[in-house]
Parts: sequence; C-alpha cells; structure tokens
Amino acid sequence: MLRPTRAGWARIASAATASSRRQLSIAAHLAKPTLTTPIDGRAQSDDDDERVVINGWAVVPKDLDTGMTIGSAVSMRGRLVDSPGKGQEKEFKAEWVEIVGESDAETYPIPNTKQGVPAPILRRNAHLRPRASAAAAMLRARSEMAWSANNHLRSEGLVNVQTPLITSSDCEGAGEVFRVEAGSPPPPPSSSPLPSLTPPPPPPRPRYLTVSSQLHLEALSSSLSNVYTLSPAFRAENSDTARHLQEFWMLEAELSFLPSSPIESLEAVMTCAEKLVKAIAGSYNASPEAKYFYSLHPTLQSQIQSAASPSNSFPRLTYTAAIDILSSHASSHPTAFVFPPSHGQSIQTEHEKWLADSYVQGPLFVTDYPADQKPWYMLRSEDGTTAACFDLLVPRLGELIGGSLREHREKELREAMRNHGVVESQYEWYLDLRKYGSTRHGGFGMGWERLVAFLTGIENVRDCIAFPRAAEGSRF
Repeated sequence: MLRPTRAGWARIASAATASSRRQLSIAAHLAKPTLTTPIDGRAQSDDDDERVVINGWAVVPKDLDTGMTIGSAVSMRGRLVDSPGKGQEKEFKAEWVEIVGESDAETYPIPNTKQGVPAPILRRNAHLRPRASAAAAMLRARSEMAWSANNHLRSEGLVNVQTPLITSSDCEGAGEVFRVEAGSPPPPPSSSPLPSLTPPPPPPRPRYLTVSSQLHLEALSSSLSNVYTLSPAFRAENSDTARHLQEFWMLEAELSFLPSSPIESLEAVMTCAEKLVKAIAGSYNASPEAKYFYSLHPTLQSQIQSAASPSNSFPRLTYTAAIDILSSHASSHPTAFVFPPSHGQSIQTEHEKWLADSYVQGPLFVTDYPADQKPWYMLRSEDGTTAACFDLLVPRLGELIGGSLREHREKELREAMRNHGVVESQYEWYLDLRKYGSTRHGGFGMGWERLVAFLTGIENVRDCIAFPRAAEGSRF
C-alpha cells in the first residue's frame, strides 16, 4: 500500500530531541495527499478531510532532516497517527523526506517561534504571511465564503456579473477617489511651422478607480432584474483604523421590480441581505477553518451559530429608535460614549458596536436615516426627511452592510442631484435608466474583509486580505 504524501513549507522547526526526532510544523500543502490503493482496488484518502491536518505537526526522524530549515519547501511520505501532544488529534509521521526548495534560515524574515509573530512583522512580509497558520486559515475561509455566497445567490435567482474598475464617476459623491492617469508622457510639440487646421481634441474626462459597483449594477439590473458582483473597490481615505482599507472587496447586489410600497421594498432588500449573511455564516460554521478560529476565540462559535440560525431573524430598528435607545443608555452611563448620541447626528462606530454587542448581542438593521446624511441616489420619504435605507450592524465591527432603495423617478433624481451639487451632464447615462423603463429597485453592498473579520474573530481587516493596502502604503 502506498503511503500518503504531504507537501508544504517548514514554519517551526524544533531541535532534534533525545528520541532522535524533529518536529516540523507544515504551514500549507501544495498538492492533495497521494491516494492509497487498498486491496479491493478502490482509491481513497487516508483522512476524511485533508485540511484538518495541513497545519499539523510532522514528526521527522533525525536521519531524514538534513538541510531542513525554517522556510524550506519539503515533501514527505508517511503515516497519519494519533498525536501524543496537546492541541491536535493527529500528527504526520514521516518515513521519507525530500527537500524540494532550500531556505536560508539566517535571513528568513519571519521568526522561528511558537509564541506567535507580531502582526506588523507579518504585514511587512505579506508575501510570506500565508505560511502562518492564521493567515492560511483566513485565506481558506475567504474561499469557502465566496463559494457559499455564489451558491446561495445563484439559488436565489441572482445573476453574477462583472463591473468596471475604471469609471468616470464617484458613486458616493464623497471625493475619496483614486484618479487614473496614463503612464506614457504626452507627445512632443509639432515642429511644423504651419498651424494645424484640425482643432485639438477635447481633454479626456477624468477617470477613477471605482468606489462602488452600484451604478453599473443598476444598469445591468435594468435588463437582468436581480444581479450581484464580488469585486474590488478603492477609497482614497486616510482612516488609519482596524476597519478601513484603501483597496478592499465588496459584494454588491441590485434587485429590480420591487413592491410598490417603500416599506415592503426595503424589507425585501434587507431580507435578501440577511439570507445571504446567514447562508455564508452557516457554510463557514461547518468548515474546518471555523473550528480553527473557534479554538482561538471561545465566544465566537455561539455568536456565529446564532447569526447563522434561520430561526433568529435580525432585529430592525429605525434611526430614531436607535438614537432614543443610545441616548437613554448615555444618560444613565455618562462615560459610555465619547460622542454623545443626538437626533440629527450620525451614529458613530462606538454607537454601532454597543447596539450590536450589548443591546441586541447580535446583528441588527438600522433603517430610515435622516436624508441629509445619505447620498443623492437614495429614495426619500414623502416628506423628504428620511431616506429609505439601512445599515446592518454586527458585533465587534459595527457596519457590515449598507443598502437602500434608489430614486427611480427621473424628475426627482435630477432634483436630488442639483441639491447635492452633482453635475447632471456627467451622469446622463445613469439618468437614461430612469428615462427608458425604470422600475422600483434597490440594493446593498457588503464589505468582504469586514465579513471575514466577523466570522473569524480577526481584529484588524488588514489581516483579512492577502495583500492589504491602507493609508500607510504597501511595498507589494
């Protein structure tokens, strides 16, 4: 019978012990285990789920560890056996070892330690960070989440579409955009003494990296009805917090032909968002990666399982009700908030976290914010004071999803654009969607790294993406 093979990179290489063996932590695998072939001829793996043992310890006899150092790429053949050590059920007992790629242990930038490596060191070495257990588990969790999101939305009848990364508009109107310019220098001036009879071309319109796919999703939903995309977004904000990145991923969805009642329409969009979060959380909860992160954060499992439960509907609070609740808490606990909650003022991150962490102890929707706090494209109430919108707040993070109904009437949309100082001529294509067969529609956007942080318990979104881009810059 063939022995199963494991291949990966040495993360922690202990010294050889008196029993003449060395323990090697395998950081990741680069191939599926070799299948064993039993007598009856049926091929099967020696373990039910290979991912369970990817980050386990491999025991290497002393006479097989020549040239093995931290960072080495190794291939091993041996047996999966019960582990006498704490923290894992199985270990891989190597019987054959090949050093596939050598590593200079003296210059390897990630320390050889069991105590953990500080996050700043790992971020500075993001090209090697995936070899750390938590980073590798996070990336596999992202993969699992993307699969479950696609499967769920497909089952709900949404069409997966791709939207531009370079646009001519700032969707949010906040001005926090990266401008795109051609890298080639302008052509040299003509040496001809005669003036050109051809008028110079008009200057090109400014181009930006997208901050949201929403406007393009609206165009696509005007044909395909219900659409979504998972794609990068870029915001040139200097927020140096654990919740912000300058390059991040968003899952955005747009739904058309909503009910005529704004209340029913908003509820339909919130229900779509809630079912999506529950589907992803449920799939993640059943994965080996969840087991790993639950072991690091004892209270995380009950929190995620509660959020995933179909029987636990996320509560809905209006902005007015939320401010009343926050104000009541602040009056009895004067030091609870840095920013006192007040009607007409924004709900701060500290308020969002308290509502989710302490008041509801789980995800909740806050709806109907003051219209003057929201972008120009949102549908207003009849008296114009509130917007038909919502934020989904989750524990530890605050806002996870933002969504709204869109103003579907051309006249009212033009008026809203003028009131917000938006140049209509730059959005004629968007206004065409209202001119030619508009429907009642709405949608939402979910920060992917924030969802990763919520499900895994990771505290900083810079550790929820392979190569983080934030205000301090990146060498990658």
